[in-house]
This record gives sequence, C-alpha cells and structure tokens, in this order.
Amino acid sequence: MTAESVFEQIRESLNGRPGQPIVLGVCKSLAERFEKEPWVFRLAAIILTLCWTLPAVIAYVVLGFVLSETEVRTRQFFSGLAVIIRENVNKLAASLRGAFDQAGGNRI
Repeated sequence: MTAESVFEQIRESLNGRPGQPIVLGVCKSLAERFEKEPWVFRLAAIILTLCWTLPAVIAYVVLGFVLSETEVRTRQFFSGLAVIIRENVNKLAASLRGAFDQAGGNRI
C-alpha cells in the first residue's frame, strides 16, 4: 500500500456516494440505530467538536472502533494513515541524512 493509493481511497471516501459515510460513518450508524436523520448526529458532532474538540474527536474515533458497522472502515483509515506517516518519516530521515552527509563533507 503506497501513499498515493491511500490518498485515492481517502479522496474517494470524502467525495462519497449517496448514503455513503463521509469520514468513518459514525453519525450515519448512530442515526440508523436510533431511527433519526443523520444530519441530527452530524450537527451534534460539529457543535461538540467546536466546544470540546479533543474529547469529541476521541469519542468519535472510539465509536468508530466500537460500532460494528464502522469498525472495518476505521481500521482501514488508521492503517492508511500509518502508511502515509511512515513514508513521510522515511523521506524526512533520508533528507536529513543527506544534509548531514553534505555538511560532514565540507569540513576541513
């Protein structure tokens, strides 16, 4: 799995199709469980995130792992995120090594 394929999956997920969840699908899953409209849960999530950002994001991610409907999607999202982070850390390490090698070569 490369960073480009992960970006394609994320882009496809964000564009979505009718009825498809936008991020992890937590609000849609909760709406189906409580027989309400998804916009009610999305609005509540936005308001909670504006007021209490860290607790709201943590709760959203935890629900993503706990709800059976969103567990697979959440795991895929975070495994893709790990791939992107690992690739960027490797690129940064390589560029730092190159910079230090050049600096070491300039010493007398």
